[in-house]
Amino acid sequence: MKAAMEAHDGAAIAAILAPNFESVDLSGHSETAAQMIAEVNDLKPDPKKSSTTTLLSVDSAATSVTVVQRYDMKTIRTDPDGTAHNVELVTVSTDTWTKPANAWLINKTVTDELSYFKDGKLIAHQVKPAK
Repeated sequence: MKAAMEAHDGAAIAAILAPNFESVDLSGHSETAAQMIAEVNDLKPDPKKSSTTTLLSVDSAATSVTVVQRYDMKTIRTDPDGTAHNVELVTVSTDTWTKPANAWLINKTVTDELSYFKDGKLIAHQVKPAK
């Protein structure tokens, strides 16, 4: 998934998404696979970007797996005046994978938490509201 997203390869992304895939953001807004892929394809390449994904937990059942993961992206952004800033985006999400046939597919991803840092200083932190 990471390689497909970094390459902006919509076909490769679609190949690992379930037909009823849903992506849910912190506010509860959901997107379909087509909407999510269009957003990824619209992103500009960033040669300064580096990212890591860490699995925090994996809970498996007969036909599904729930994965909680932490995504940490770092890059450098330049202000209009030319000042460069170190930027870091950290998200925690819960992904549900299903196996309807011979391959595991992502059925749903829910963003649980988001933190945005600029030059090491926390600028924004959001957590999914409790139900």
